[in-house]
Amino acid sequence: MGIAERRERERLQRRQLILEAARRVFFRCGFRQATMEQIAQEAELGKATLYDYFGSKEELYVALLEEGLRLLDAHMEQVEQHYRTRPVREAIHAMAQAYVRFAQEQPEYFVLLMHVSTALELPLERVPQELLQRLHALQEQAVLRGTALVLRGIREGIFPEWSVPERVIAQFWVILTGAIALARHPYRMRLLEGVSVEELVRELVELFICGWQWQRERS
Repeated sequence: MGIAERRERERLQRRQLILEAARRVFFRCGFRQATMEQIAQEAELGKATLYDYFGSKEELYVALLEEGLRLLDAHMEQVEQHYRTRPVREAIHAMAQAYVRFAQEQPEYFVLLMHVSTALELPLERVPQELLQRLHALQEQAVLRGTALVLRGIREGIFPEWSVPERVIAQFWVILTGAIALARHPYRMRLLEGVSVEELVRELVELFICGWQWQRERS
């Protein structure tokens, strides 16, 4: 391996080290309270080194969102490939459970991706356009994956022909994120005593499917 290749590998490794440290700090402190100084300390690097890789806290946060979306998309792609020829009802349930596993295995990324207040406050003008474009491309890819699933559902008689895929997808994700958020809540015991998040999601998704089937039958 030449000197240039070794330096590039070391740079990529350091960038990943910074991202991992930032993920922990943002998870502990939230976006507003986290500072570049805290992230530098967590990564055991100088603050100036951080700025060699990321121009601002906002840029670093969006880079983490990109990583999180890539991990989530990898989960969903596996399910999509495995259930491509199976009934769409099974595929929808499998997608839901894959999302639950992602939230359990990657809780820090799940929190970053779902933190609505941060998304509203994030000054995107401080984030490079190239990074935002990559983030938007990943979001669009997720929508297209969901749209393909809804169109299959229309062909298989689950969703009405007049269904708007984006609306169906929105309902699906609201159900999933709501169930996972409730399961993570420290005061959920009385509401979910003896019920796992997997069971709750399975029940809610089945109600979601049955509700759309009812709409199709009455239309």
